[in-house]
Amino acid sequence: MARSTTHQAERTLGMATRFLEEVKDAIGRAAREGEDVPPRIRSVHEKPGHATPEFRTMAIPVGDSMEGASPEILSGTIARYAEAKRPDCLLLAMEAQMDSADGEHQTVLIAEARDRTGTRMYYVQPYRGGDSRVDWDEPVRGGWCDPGEDEMILDAAFPLRVEMGADLPRSRRQMMD
Repeated sequence: MARSTTHQAERTLGMATRFLEEVKDAIGRAAREGEDVPPRIRSVHEKPGHATPEFRTMAIPVGDSMEGASPEILSGTIARYAEAKRPDCLLLAMEAQMDSADGEHQTVLIAEARDRTGTRMYYVQPYRGGDSRVDWDEPVRGGWCDPGEDEMILDAAFPLRVEMGADLPRSRRQMMD
């Protein structure tokens, strides 16, 4: 049975929120153990006739030469994976450094969610780690947000199929009507 776009967006948001909590727990464990958390990606495969989707979570190895590499490299790697595995939804979470309002560097958790129906959202939350614990600040813009026309890392994993209108962000599908 086909889901409405709204229902699928809510389903993707639910999966993304659960994934985000798992990643936050992993960041907390890593802080206690003095380790880093590599970027993680979760692919979701929905199989007809199955009540629940199949989840695969992978850590993306980031060697010393990749640290500080552009998002295009990560995006290309994920796109190649998606081309081969054809997931229905991808969820990405990674740590990054951003400049804060006072010009200082701060560590943030960045997450993205993207699905075949065109749902696209991102999440940014600053945090401070130290003394074997993590202190989470409020999420930027209150939590999960629509990126609008801004490009996301996961966008390359779901190429535009203009002829059918599938895999387009809602705003782009509406422009086609």
